[in-house]
Amino acid sequence: MADPTLFHSLTLEGFRAYLQPKTFDFSKKPSLAIFAPNGLGKSSVIDALEFLFSEHGTLDRLGQRALNNQAGPSALVHNGAQAAGIAPVVKFTTITGKATTAGSRTALGNPRPIHAAATAMKAGFVVAPIIRGYTLRTFVEEQKAETRYSDVVSWLQLSPLVEVQKNLRLLRRDVKAAAESTTEQVRLAGQLRTETAQAVQAWDDAAVLDFVNTNVIAPLDPALTMAALDAADAGYVDIGKRVAAEEKSVGLAGLRQVRNSVIALWQKIVPEDGGDPEYSGAIAAFDEALAVLADAMVTEADERDKAADTVFRSVWKEAEKLFADDAAAPDKCPVCATAIGDTAAGSVPAIRDLLKTHLDDLQSYNDAKTALDDADKATIKAHNRLIARLPAMIDHLFEDDPDDFRAALIEYQAGVAAWPAAAAPASAAITAELEARLAGLDQDIADIEDKQGEHTWVKAKASIDRLVKLQTDVALATRTTEELTALHESLGTQATLVSGKIREKIQSLLDTLQAPMNDIYKEIQGDKARPIRLELPREDDTNQQRMQLVIDFADNRQGVAPGGYLSDSQIHSVALALRLAAIKKFNRAAPVIALDDVVTSYDADHRRAIGALLAKMFTDCQIILVTHDERFFNHLKDQLAAKDWQFTRIIGLDPAYGPRFADHKVTDEMIADRWDKGESAANEMRQAEEEWLLGIARGFGVNVRIRQLEKAYSYERSELASAIGGFLSDIKLTPADVPGVNNRFITSLVKGDIENFGSHFQDAPYGDGSIGDEKTRWGEFKAFRGQFECVCGRTKYQRPFGLSKPVCAHNKCETQFEFKPLVV
Repeated sequence: MADPTLFHSLTLEGFRAYLQPKTFDFSKKPSLAIFAPNGLGKSSVIDALEFLFSEHGTLDRLGQRALNNQAGPSALVHNGAQAAGIAPVVKFTTITGKATTAGSRTALGNPRPIHAAATAMKAGFVVAPIIRGYTLRTFVEEQKAETRYSDVVSWLQLSPLVEVQKNLRLLRRDVKAAAESTTEQVRLAGQLRTETAQAVQAWDDAAVLDFVNTNVIAPLDPALTMAALDAADAGYVDIGKRVAAEEKSVGLAGLRQVRNSVIALWQKIVPEDGGDPEYSGAIAAFDEALAVLADAMVTEADERDKAADTVFRSVWKEAEKLFADDAAAPDKCPVCATAIGDTAAGSVPAIRDLLKTHLDDLQSYNDAKTALDDADKATIKAHNRLIARLPAMIDHLFEDDPDDFRAALIEYQAGVAAWPAAAAPASAAITAELEARLAGLDQDIADIEDKQGEHTWVKAKASIDRLVKLQTDVALATRTTEELTALHESLGTQATLVSGKIREKIQSLLDTLQAPMNDIYKEIQGDKARPIRLELPREDDTNQQRMQLVIDFADNRQGVAPGGYLSDSQIHSVALALRLAAIKKFNRAAPVIALDDVVTSYDADHRRAIGALLAKMFTDCQIILVTHDERFFNHLKDQLAAKDWQFTRIIGLDPAYGPRFADHKVTDEMIADRWDKGESAANEMRQAEEEWLLGIARGFGVNVRIRQLEKAYSYERSELASAIGGFLSDIKLTPADVPGVNNRFITSLVKGDIENFGSHFQDAPYGDGSIGDEKTRWGEFKAFRGQFECVCGRTKYQRPFGLSKPVCAHNKCETQFEFKPLVV
């Protein structure tokens, strides 16, 4: 089996509650438990894991944008990150066997791409590895059976089979709906009633054929009938011949073609309301374009005269700027140096009016020139259109036309073709003749149609053709319904077979998950806990894509939903057991479990049971756990192997830093770094001294005064230093004097004048701390601190009961504490 992938380290920087970088090292102890009261940033660690693997680079509860109750991705970033110049990021390394891979994901900007290393690790998460306490009830009580089924089936890696199952079900539903639909039949029946003038209500071959012979053909020729409604029928073929003869004999087609050629050139339409007549056609368009062009030419010539001196346009524009403001107007002409009063205009306002007149004339000319260009283009277009349409009309006229209209039209064509080199020919005579001929054509066409009446072979054939097509459509609709019905029945048989096999496969795999789930459930709730079953619907149920969680609660309460009968802790246990069992079974490639406050609804016994469960059944998993329950945290420390687990607690939330962990220490390097930046390190010095004093006080086992309830576990530097000083005095141990300090240095630590001066507000002017003073003070502290080093080089001590003096905490040393000689 391939080596699993685990976290090797995790670093949060500028992310959620963490401003300054915080690294969790899993290289020696792969599992982690964090205790902290609510609101101190413990869940941000779990948030970082969710963020690393999320598809869109955010958290589910934050959403992809700020909307309604969701804060959007901006809430990922610590609110002080920008001011501190910190780029928000989550860094990590994974380890597979002995190979490590580093990656990171920024929490700022868009997009926030997932790292390849995270993608590779995510591939091992068949089941989501993060379990949050507040979501556990959802799976048991609120999640729909269909959604729960989808989740569990994805854990079982059977999603493709479920898609087949789903598609079969949807296909059967769609086919059944199509087979039972009467929409097409209703539409065709309405069309039939329209074609037969309500004589035939529903399709019947004999009734429709009788309608055709009686109502369509008989009025034209009682002796002609059709034996079948078919294009190959002899009667239908005869009707086609009569249509051709009818068209040829009356010349309707030719008359209509000539009429189309006439109206392409000229047509006069008088509105029914008696308004001015409207003209259309190529000749009318050309004449109108010529008139517009002539008007545009006249306007352009007139405006050109007004603006003949357009060469001075740029001079006038510049002059307009000079005389725009009375206060800044020149008193002499800028060209000839003539005084403004001696010019023809005589004053600045008069010059301004003159400039406006010239510039307006230029604008009018520009408008006229544009209109002329547009008119010219429109006339050319109308001319080309007329040239294209004249030949068709000429071809319809006989060469021996008695009115010599053909010759006149050819002459008109030649005149039009000569434009614009020659003047356009007059069109009045041509349009008058066209109007007269159009009236004659309309009358001839109307006379022929009146003579034929409603019953013509053309109309008869068109009606029969529509009925023949309708017959085909009706047959197709009937056949489609029959085929869909047969297909639905066949799909039903196939779906039953396929769904049965899929159901059998899924149920067998559910059974393999059900056993470990109940084992975990009993570990939490005790051996008397009734087992939970994962059940699919009955085999004859058409919707197999559901999964129920049921329990035999009592003899008269068999197969009931847990939510209605179990307590809060039992409901949480059901959901927790199912998730843990699924993760353990399916996430073997990446056996990571993240637990976020999952013991909220448990009493002390059940919390201890969960700790025992982790110690017993999940030693092969990497667990990252956060909790606000200190008793549960202590149970874990008592039950879980120290070689695999690291335990830490958050003792406070520093707005300028982030969560402060109990094992977090201010280092000498951090203090030196502050000085290198030219900044005071008084705060860091004070905290480092408090951390060192607390460690020594705890190791020496000194006595301190019981604190007030509000600060039961918070001791100030002065208290710790005083307690250590008193303890050293009692055991007759005195540290060497620190050079430059004329009192016991422990007393100096009680006061902390230099540290306080740099870290507290000072009323006096120039009350800033001195970096030089700080460096001197820190050197003195390190000299004093160095005396507490054991001969083995370690600095941790313990004082078991019965000993008056502390000893080295290392089990291979245990040397009794003595002060190390002072190093100057």
